[in-house]
Amino acid sequence: MENKAHALAAGLFTLILGIALVAAAFWIRGEPIAHDAYVLHTKGSVSGLNAQAPVRYRGVEVGKVESIAFDPNDPRTILVGISVRSGTPLTRGAYGQLAAQGITGLSYVQLNDDGSSAALRDPNQPEQARIELRPSFLDRVSDSGEHLVARIALLTERLEEWLSADNRQQALRTLAAFETAAGGVTALAQRLQAGADSVPELARQARTTLANADSLMAEVRALAAALGQRAETLDRVAASAERIGSSVAELSRSANALAAAAGRETLPRINQTLDEIARNSRSLERLLGELNANPASLVFGRAAPVPGPGEPGFVHGAAR
Repeated sequence: MENKAHALAAGLFTLILGIALVAAAFWIRGEPIAHDAYVLHTKGSVSGLNAQAPVRYRGVEVGKVESIAFDPNDPRTILVGISVRSGTPLTRGAYGQLAAQGITGLSYVQLNDDGSSAALRDPNQPEQARIELRPSFLDRVSDSGEHLVARIALLTERLEEWLSADNRQQALRTLAAFETAAGGVTALAQRLQAGADSVPELARQARTTLANADSLMAEVRALAAALGQRAETLDRVAASAERIGSSVAELSRSANALAAAAGRETLPRINQTLDEIARNSRSLERLLGELNANPASLVFGRAAPVPGPGEPGFVHGAAR
């Protein structure tokens, strides 16, 4: 009987303790908090992420990871189901990334906002309930690691080519050429310094030359003015010569007209007069000849002519 009493007491104590623990849990938990379901999707890796991992939005813990699975419609896509406390202001510009929890190797979901949209997400809309899980900085570094290693290997090969014996000899020759060029530059600088020292004297000579140039310009202006006056005189002379030329041309035309008129009227008249003078001269010569032959004809007149054959008083064989 005593053993049964101890066993009953132990059982009642355990039952009461269990009920007390459940009551304490409900008391500590308080009223249930509503959560909204979202789905993160990514084609990358989710290493270190486990169910019940915390979800933080801009550093504030707002929920936890509920599930991790592959998308049945696209096996390359991983779906991470999360529950977020209702009222969390997740905008349409929100996105997720994985962040490491210290040095444990575990990860949690960090939600951020890229500022592309200020409108809040509606978890009841399937499209708005899906959030992109972008690669973290370490993921991007890991993805680019192979490319980085390949580029380092290529760079190493090129360095080996540059550091070959021929290239080293060429580099030495180039350095020697640079040294020679530097010496030439130094000599040139010295000559330039000497030239710079002579600049004040050149400036003085330049001022003197400019003064002489001013005087020369004044003389050139005076000469230009004189040439202008000479040009005006020449213009007047040219105008007079032009008028004289016009007068000569008019006189030439008049002379031509006179010559033409003389050729048409005067010369024929002169020729006719000369013909008449010639006839009169011949008549006068005959008259003088008759007077020489018979001077008495001047007093008694011209003698009758000797009758010819058939005329009255004709005597055959008579002297004439």
